[in-house]
Formats: sequence, structure tokens, C-alpha cells
Amino acid sequence: MERFLSLSLTFLVGACFLIGIKITKMINQKKELTKIATGLSFSVMMGMILLDIIPEIGESVIPYSPQIKWLIIIGFMLLGMGLLKTLDLFVPHHHHEHHEQEKNKKEHNDHLFHIGFITSISLILHNIIEGISIYVTGLTQFKTGLLMALAVALHNIPLGIEIAIGMESSDKKEKTKKITLACLTLSSFIGAFFLFLFAIEMTELISACLLCITFGMLLYIALFELLREIWNYRKERTVYIGIGLGIIVNLLMVIL
Repeated sequence: MERFLSLSLTFLVGACFLIGIKITKMINQKKELTKIATGLSFSVMMGMILLDIIPEIGESVIPYSPQIKWLIIIGFMLLGMGLLKTLDLFVPHHHHEHHEQEKNKKEHNDHLFHIGFITSISLILHNIIEGISIYVTGLTQFKTGLLMALAVALHNIPLGIEIAIGMESSDKKEKTKKITLACLTLSSFIGAFFLFLFAIEMTELISACLLCITFGMLLYIALFELLREIWNYRKERTVYIGIGLGIIVNLLMVIL
């Protein structure tokens, strides 16, 4: 029974992305929501990196010597960044400046789609690892697993808003959008399901390498994509509202 309950937690965590997507569909002021979601996503993503991923990496590499630790961290972090950079060859990506009158709406929408897509790819990998953690924690102590799942769900909602805005901004690639969002929603469940089905054990080394790849991916998005968007929106009050909301979400995660 505990295995099924722990597995259900990972499904509910992924479903919170759908809440973010639903919120996006319900609000008509897409431009303002985009600015809020950009600031919110940046804050939440940096909180995820500082409060979640980096401590987990630190625990995973404890058994190794300092030289091996840094080799794993830096090597696989750069690999994560390189993987996303490679995606630039296949995903429409246009750097642009925002103006009161957007001169090229298609260019702007392609840029948003690019951010939404590469964010989804990195989060799918992260959520697989996170789903495994929630499942294993739930098996040993269900209450702790439940609180962990709730904390993860809190940051999945704003990330779902950011991704949905980006993916919906393009009127093409409908099949790509649906497949990507489906994989994102189920990614936490998939990681736990493989453990549930095959009783596979995730070694500390594999976990550390995957976390470092995710670290590189999320850091790349936060610094080279979202931060650029925040700079372009720097004169808009709504982007700072989003950053403030993200800080609140991070504080709630710490409390939980």
C-alpha cells in the first residue's frame, strides 16, 4: 500500500504543471502575465538551484575526494549547459529587445517558445530524479514524502505558467507542444514508476551526475535566457511583482 501511495505523490506533483497551464488559459492579459511569470520563474528557478539542487549534489559527492568532486560537478554542469546550447541549433531562437510597439511579433513569439521548450527539457530530467526522491522518501516515511511533494508542487505551478506562455506563443508546432507538456507532466511519475516496476536502485554517482547536468541546464536558462528577459522588462513593475512572488514561494519551500 505504501508503494502505491508514494507513487501517487509523484503523479500529483507533475499534475501541478497542469494547474499553471490552466491559469494561463484563464487569464486574458497575456502580456502582463508573461512579465509576472518571467520574474516568478527566475526567482523559483534560482531558489531551486540554491536550496534544492546544490545541497543534493553536495550530499551525493560526499564519498569522493575533493578533486573527483569538482571534476564531477564542473564536468557534468558544463555538459548540461552544452546540451542546451546544442538545442539552439534545432529550436527557433531570436534575441531581441522589447519596445512599446513590438516590431516583430513572430520573432518575439519564437523567442518565448524557445525558452519554454528548453526549460521543459531540463525540467523533465530534473523531475525524473525528483520523482525518484519523493518515491523513496515516501516509502521510508510517508509524511516526509508528502511534505516534500507539496514543496515541489509549489514551484511547479509558476514554472508551468512560464512554460505554457512560451509554448502557446507560437501558432505552429502543435504536436511538439502537446508531447513536451505531456512528458513534463508525467516526468516525476515516470522516474518513480521505473523504480516501482523494476525495483531499480539509483546509485549516488548516477544521481550526482544527473543532478549536475540538470544544474548546468537550469543555470543556463536562468542566467542566459530569463535574466535577459528580466533586463528587457526592467522598466515594468509587473516583472518585480513576479520576482517577489517567487521569493515567497521559495520561503514556503524552506518552511515545508
